[in-house]
Amino acid sequence: KALLATNNDLERATDWVFSHLEDPDEDETPAHKPSQLVIPDLPDGVPKYRLKALISHMGKSTSSGHYVCHIKNGAEWVLFNDNKVAVSKNPPTDLAYLYLYQRVDS
Repeated sequence: KALLATNNDLERATDWVFSHLEDPDEDETPAHKPSQLVIPDLPDGVPKYRLKALISHMGKSTSSGHYVCHIKNGAEWVLFNDNKVAVSKNPPTDLAYLYLYQRVDS
């Protein structure tokens, strides 16, 4: 849909996707309805997860800047930014594109 709207321009299509997040996808149908979801019984109890890492973008747009990774190491966050690795005092936990969780024993 984005490529059609931008004449197959990949960079413009990426910007189009992020500027049309609220648009309904009329030609897509959900594979199942939420009321049909079945959650199986887990033999080891209810799963619990903690945030382990996140991927975020640093830059003014999708056509400039780059992606960085923050990984939690013990009690502190570590920033991986190309050739630089440093402690991150304020990781952007509310602005990431991808969140990675680790299951914790209950």
